[in-house]
Amino acid sequence: MPIGHFQTWLPSSRAPIAFTSSGVTVEVAPLPCPAYPEGESSCRWDGYNNQAKVTVRAAGIAPLSVTTDPRSGYARIAVVRFGHGDPRPGVIVESQSGGSAGNLSVQFLAPDGRDYRVLSLGSLSGGLLQGEIADEPRDLSGDGFLDLSLRDGAFGNVFGCNACTPRPLRLFAVKRGRVVDESRDPALRPAFAVDMALLEPHCLSKETFRNGACAAYVADAARAGRFRSAWATMLAHYERDRDLWQPNKGPHFTSFPESLRAFLIRTGYILPSPSGELQGVGRPRRQDADGEAPPQPLP
Repeated sequence: MPIGHFQTWLPSSRAPIAFTSSGVTVEVAPLPCPAYPEGESSCRWDGYNNQAKVTVRAAGIAPLSVTTDPRSGYARIAVVRFGHGDPRPGVIVESQSGGSAGNLSVQFLAPDGRDYRVLSLGSLSGGLLQGEIADEPRDLSGDGFLDLSLRDGAFGNVFGCNACTPRPLRLFAVKRGRVVDESRDPALRPAFAVDMALLEPHCLSKETFRNGACAAYVADAARAGRFRSAWATMLAHYERDRDLWQPNKGPHFTSFPESLRAFLIRTGYILPSPSGELQGVGRPRRQDADGEAPPQPLP
């Protein structure tokens, strides 16, 4: 199996799979169901376990096993070399929930001396990770480490229906035994600019529920160093009188731009004003926020 290519394990197959890539062997086997399954489990309703044991073997190291997320609908596994200087390849284990949201958790089995270290990535501030890491991930920044592309699930169901709301890009790397969020690295701005270009036609269209696309477009722009121009574009094209994100506590909003600004601050895409205030979000607002200057993007 070529390095970097994901293999999918489907619980409904009820069968193990095994493959070898670049000297690393991966075995995936369903866990047995208990004799008397309880709760909302696939063992109870479908007669098979949707959770699997993943065992990794390589020459000179003890086998290591991890289990997939018990809530996942299927798993994707690949052997990759996280960094050019790693002594041997590592392994990515994705647990995918499926469905329109596609929430996932990821386990990285990173080389650590003569063993592997298990690193987990499952959630971000405000939401879960979504999407899936593509085959043959590449080093996009030129720093010698793979850049792993996922999607920010915090945007789902916020400014429109879940299925019609795209998610902005998030980029991660496994470096020296840690998972690092690389999304603010200036060297990766071109990746966010490419994603912006894909989202822009949807924000500029006359599509119903396009505000979700506008939100993701502006979020990508903050990472790409193009926030001000994208904000101005959004102001000219967003759909009026549509869903507004409203926090559980604090002020409620009267327009999409006002709501989007506060949401992007809360989720870490942009900064509050230099004074520390949320660009006036905490005080009474006029109905239309179009004329207000946007906050600065994070560095």
